[in-house]
Amino acid sequence: MGLAIFGEKVAARTYVAMAEIRDEHAELLRKFAGMEARHGASFLAASRANGVEPDREFADGELGYLIEQVDRYSAERDFDALAILQGFIVESLAIATYEPFLAIADRYPGATEAFSTALADERFHVDWITRYLRLRYFDRTGEFLGLAERVNVQGIDCVGGTLMNIAGHLDQVGLSGADCAAGMLDGYAALLEDVGLEQRAALKNVTTLFAPLLVRYQRERAG
Repeated sequence: MGLAIFGEKVAARTYVAMAEIRDEHAELLRKFAGMEARHGASFLAASRANGVEPDREFADGELGYLIEQVDRYSAERDFDALAILQGFIVESLAIATYEPFLAIADRYPGATEAFSTALADERFHVDWITRYLRLRYFDRTGEFLGLAERVNVQGIDCVGGTLMNIAGHLDQVGLSGADCAAGMLDGYAALLEDVGLEQRAALKNVTTLFAPLLVRYQRERAG
């Protein structure tokens, strides 16, 4: 739960950074940041309603790579890199974990409402990001793909490490880290298609990026 709570704070921070770079999108992006902050607050309330105190130290350790990237791209005023990081890593991971959790959320008071609201909002945010990128790179998909690979290769590797680190906790509530990773892979491919890549190119890209993660996860779990 700590990862969800503090991950939402990182998401809010990213949208604020994006708003500070592009005035024409600032009002909407600040609304997105507010939505992410509310997700974190609702997750915290649900966590405490179930007698769980989130582990801030663990979450900070797992999310450090995201914070470093957000700070770097903010300093470089690289709006597109922030958009890709937010849409393809942060939001995609959230969707890939929140969606299966909803199947069992009714076991935990307050969780169903908190996670269903967050899931709907994350999908809305991703839709805006992919539409923005599609318009910006509609005749430059090769350039977009190069940027996405540069931005996300570190994030995907770190996501794999995080899923392995929380595998035991996922097992306890009836979820699978491997299934979450596979769900993120499928979602990532769909986002590439939404931006404008052909299906074959999208699948080839995600296979290249995600195969090491899945192999590593399976080996760690087998060991």
